[in-house]
Amino acid sequence: MIPQGSFLEVENDFRFHYYDEGDGDVVVLLHGSGTGASGHTNFKNNFVALKEAGFRVILPDLPGYGFSSKPENEIYSLDYFNTKIIQLLDALRIQSFSLIGNSLGGALALGLALNHPERVEKLILMAPGGVEDQDTYNTMPGIQKLLSDFLGGDMNQEKIEGLLSLFPYDPSIINDEMVSERMEILPLMNSQVLASMEIPNMEKDLVKINHPILAFWGINDQFIPVSGAMKLGENCPNAQIMLFSQCGHWVMIEKEKIFNQACINFLSA
Repeated sequence: MIPQGSFLEVENDFRFHYYDEGDGDVVVLLHGSGTGASGHTNFKNNFVALKEAGFRVILPDLPGYGFSSKPENEIYSLDYFNTKIIQLLDALRIQSFSLIGNSLGGALALGLALNHPERVEKLILMAPGGVEDQDTYNTMPGIQKLLSDFLGGDMNQEKIEGLLSLFPYDPSIINDEMVSERMEILPLMNSQVLASMEIPNMEKDLVKINHPILAFWGINDQFIPVSGAMKLGENCPNAQIMLFSQCGHWVMIEKEKIFNQACINFLSA
């Protein structure tokens, strides 16, 4: 069972579910998309490592996901996501922060760095979206299955297990706990978040991001093409990029120990 965190209401009666633990410099973790996705399911082990390393870690369920509100009349655009994230951080009286973002969360992190550069300290990105046109993402096997399964309705455990098997390079790492946590969130989701999601291609704006960046990419990613790593490297002046062989979309899970230590070193420098 997913542990309950805290709830906080921001503008327009939106209710965030989030975890806020630890002391020190603030690190905000932004999870990826997917059926049954939430902050806990993406980052539960990384969250603990960062807290124990001396950081204050904020882990929200993004709008439309987890136990946060899921408005059915909103367009889930990058601006909508990030407006809500800023409202949460303002309510928590957090002015400056570093960001760790996976997939969708990586795209949101890039957007926050572009639109609120004075508040963002550092960026850690794992196969971020937002650096290709949507048509390119739609050719990826994982994205195709995600959209066809979820928007097609009638999601069940068998489909969840089939989708989850595409995230890592080695599907044997998918265990009963991962599946049950996703199944716990599934009844709470609605199709609006995926049906209306609008994340722009920010490739041309990457040159404007001067923040220190640490990026991770699995060469065998079936959701976000690894060509995005070169786009970050060619355009972001302060980027370090780590590529992993035999690794899929979940670097923070598949390479947990290496990932956690690299993040701690980068954030502490």
